[in-house]
Amino acid sequence: MSIHIRLINEADLDAIVAIQDSCYADELFENACLISRRLASQPQSCWLAENNEGEVLAYLFSYPSRNRQVAPLGSEFGYYADAELLYLHDMAVSHNARGMRLAPQLLAYAEQYAADLGFSTLALVAVQGSVPYWQKQGFEVLTLTGTTALQALSSYTGQNAVYMQKQIQG
Repeated sequence: MSIHIRLINEADLDAIVAIQDSCYADELFENACLISRRLASQPQSCWLAENNEGEVLAYLFSYPSRNRQVAPLGSEFGYYADAELLYLHDMAVSHNARGMRLAPQLLAYAEQYAADLGFSTLALVAVQGSVPYWQKQGFEVLTLTGTTALQALSSYTGQNAVYMQKQIQG
């Protein structure tokens, strides 16, 4: 089976919401309207993997952000003229595509995009016990300080949310 990576568009949102719903706990669900607004604000940094039949198998939403800046769950993506890194907000792989190594392929796209922007760092919030997975991908846990960052991290209630970063080659 051949896999294609491409930018996400509005027509993909139903498939993305279905994957999100099957992969995340209910308290992490973000509705299609919010996802659509995020896509409109950052269309160049949101990718999906699909098969030859056009079935969406995985996706990744990201955007340029600041160091140790956490996007609260359910928030709009910010625009930062002084962005320092690429923040990976949401990546999920459908259950029927597990084992196809789609997440590393999407991560490679994000790394290349970050490098093209002149960034040497990726960041994310790991949820649902995914810290070991992200550590295998080269991410390290960072401790956040400051009220704003800690409040944003706490928006991922009950998910043992952990802020992580990865240094990449430019």
